[in-house]
Amino acid sequence: MSDLKIKLEAELENLEFVQSDFHLNALKGGTINSSYRLDTSNKSYFVKTFESDKITLLDRNKLFDIQLALAAKGLAVKPIYLSKSLDFQIDQWLDSPTLDQADISNVTITKSLASALSIIHNTKVNAPELDLPSQWQHYMSVIDIPISASEQQIIDSYGVIWQQACSTKAVFCHNDLALTHVTHSQPSKIFDWEYCAISCPYFDLASCITVNGFSLTDEASLCVFYAQYSEQRLSEVITKVNIMKPLVELTNKLWYEAARQST
Repeated sequence: MSDLKIKLEAELENLEFVQSDFHLNALKGGTINSSYRLDTSNKSYFVKTFESDKITLLDRNKLFDIQLALAAKGLAVKPIYLSKSLDFQIDQWLDSPTLDQADISNVTITKSLASALSIIHNTKVNAPELDLPSQWQHYMSVIDIPISASEQQIIDSYGVIWQQACSTKAVFCHNDLALTHVTHSQPSKIFDWEYCAISCPYFDLASCITVNGFSLTDEASLCVFYAQYSEQRLSEVITKVNIMKPLVELTNKLWYEAARQST
């Protein structure tokens, strides 16, 4: 049993709404973080531990408040409790299949994701701005590998692209919209807001394409539906998504290498 799970169980025992008679059942988690279903005598909850905080720069108190605001708007499940040490969170339990669990076509999936992205991008929430270049530098410091002059030049050029994109259009974004993060039921509930921020919407689209491993057909379908929902020209959406793809690729590459070295 990990040290974090021992701490989790000890803290749960002292929570009034949990009480001592509880069961933790492991769920399929992310690359680093662990997830559980918490069953008490009269209610169930979702619990997520934050092992990834070893490599990320996340303000868990701020994220809790953002999720609370999103829950009030019907976009997220309600967060119930954030641990004293900020290493796990308890959310309302929701029995609803996510897009990866539903027996639906790829077209329905991309349409649902495009709709979710459009809704998110039109949501007004008090959230921090995503400083992607600083995030890259942080991951590189965790990895602690030498960067060549040519590699640094590329990273610097991506930083300029990022600043230009955000100065042109910055909205509230999810930045990690996997099929597992969106319910099939309507209206959709969206999970896992860890990387939400005021950001470039086309980076959010490119992230969605990458995290779901979309084919060119599904990528095109997502862009078509998003252009319709956001009332933009399709050619403009495709062009701007393609500009963001290398930035998403760099972010993911650095994140996974930092995660690999920290486990």
